[in-house]
Amino acid sequence: MSNKPRAGKSSAKFKLSPSQQTFRTRGMYSEVTVSGFKLFDRVTFSNLGKINLLFGPNNAGKTSVLEAIYSHACGLNAGPFFSQVVLRRCDGILTSALDLGEKILTLFNDHSSFPYTFSINSRIEGSQAEYTVTSSFSPSSKLSDLDPHKLDEYSEAEPLPGPLATIGTMVEPQQKTQTSKRSEYIGQWEFRLNNKPNKIDMYFPPENPIVAPPFKLGQLHDILAHRDPKAELKVFSHLKRYRILEEFTHEMAKVFPEIKEIDSIPYPDGSQGPVYIRTLDEKLIPMFSFGDGARRWFHLIGHMLVNKNAVHLIEEIDSTFHPEAQAQLSRLLIRYANKFNNQLFITSHSIEFADNFLKSVYSDKEQSYSQQEDPVRVFTIKPSQRIGRPEIWMRTGYEAFIGRSEYKLELR
Repeated sequence: MSNKPRAGKSSAKFKLSPSQQTFRTRGMYSEVTVSGFKLFDRVTFSNLGKINLLFGPNNAGKTSVLEAIYSHACGLNAGPFFSQVVLRRCDGILTSALDLGEKILTLFNDHSSFPYTFSINSRIEGSQAEYTVTSSFSPSSKLSDLDPHKLDEYSEAEPLPGPLATIGTMVEPQQKTQTSKRSEYIGQWEFRLNNKPNKIDMYFPPENPIVAPPFKLGQLHDILAHRDPKAELKVFSHLKRYRILEEFTHEMAKVFPEIKEIDSIPYPDGSQGPVYIRTLDEKLIPMFSFGDGARRWFHLIGHMLVNKNAVHLIEEIDSTFHPEAQAQLSRLLIRYANKFNNQLFITSHSIEFADNFLKSVYSDKEQSYSQQEDPVRVFTIKPSQRIGRPEIWMRTGYEAFIGRSEYKLELR
């Protein structure tokens, strides 16, 4: 049924209730609780803002927070979860079934019982409902060598028939087809969004799972994502398709003034060419020959323009950018977060970036924000042996700005 107004009727936009909202219209995260994921036993991030800066020392869990939120955004959609959270750190290269199995097992904080489980619980702005995405993995006996104290007792057992059959708490697969006999079964993964399940039998080499609707649109941007030529072409294609390439080029030229035009030109033999930059002096330069700063700018701002009503998770935002570029980038991120209803989670080690970002938001304001109005939250994450879990300090952006500008408050 079309939602367009009928002739003679009111053209006022109707508003979806929280229960009716799809992944394309869901609001921002207001609270996220991570349980059993990687180094987190349980940790909660409350009172989230449109832009959330995460600071802390190495191995404090900043990247794990981004991956946990991305996992929740994926919902029941297994493909992006496995490619971005499980395989991203190894460039998709797997050497064996045990290699894949170990990468999966490292996602779970607790290995004391089967199935291994972690969950991400969220609240969405404007809704009292809770949305819990639970991931459970039941390993096959193939993985017994990885943890013989827990798995070896099942390694010699005969599998029961059927796809969901278990030996103890370990699963074995159905007989595979003739064309895939060499695949090795490593276990069963179950996604559950509240009470809705999606079960996947996992093999090595990995198979592409069937696409399912995500909970929310999400983009995970690590510090090397901009170096993928296919990713550059994908961003360019969307900018061109949605007729926003000219606007994007204008914004990019403010920071990189030598840029006149951005284009993709096929090679003379008809094969796909790269993204090119045409400079003011009419030189045609492939994007891949530019430095990391220009390429990462293209990647991040391009995705902000293309992927709207989304959660963007950006790792080490200060990497590759000169301080002057950081300030301009900060202004654009804020602008496009507001304009396109994007929510940002950003990690950094740099106090210089924190100062540049906070100044770009607050230095021109004559009055302070109320906590409800303030678009920025600053979280400091630090491991604590005293309490056995990370400690979290939260400040509004304005509080952090005053703390830095007047008292040189350490946010890291």
